[in-house]
Amino acid sequence: MDLEITYCQPCGHQPTAIELVNQLLASYGMPLNKKLTIALKPSDGGIFDVALDGRLIFSRKQEGRFPTVEEIKKQIDPKLSIPLEVPSK
Repeated sequence: MDLEITYCQPCGHQPTAIELVNQLLASYGMPLNKKLTIALKPSDGGIFDVALDGRLIFSRKQEGRFPTVEEIKKQIDPKLSIPLEVPSK
């Protein structure tokens, strides 16, 4: 699973992109460490796009705002092929 965040470097969107990555890694952490690749791509023009497996799942220009971590997780969760919870013994 490949998640790509393209953000406007001159606009100062890098901290927002990094925070989104941090929140996603905190949510999914080790269970997905080999199943999830996250790439940050600096750009310009006010862009803040999030793509999952090559498909655009959020665009700041279309929505007029930044995504919430919950919105991104809603797109990732259905693609998970492994349970996130460890079964109790």
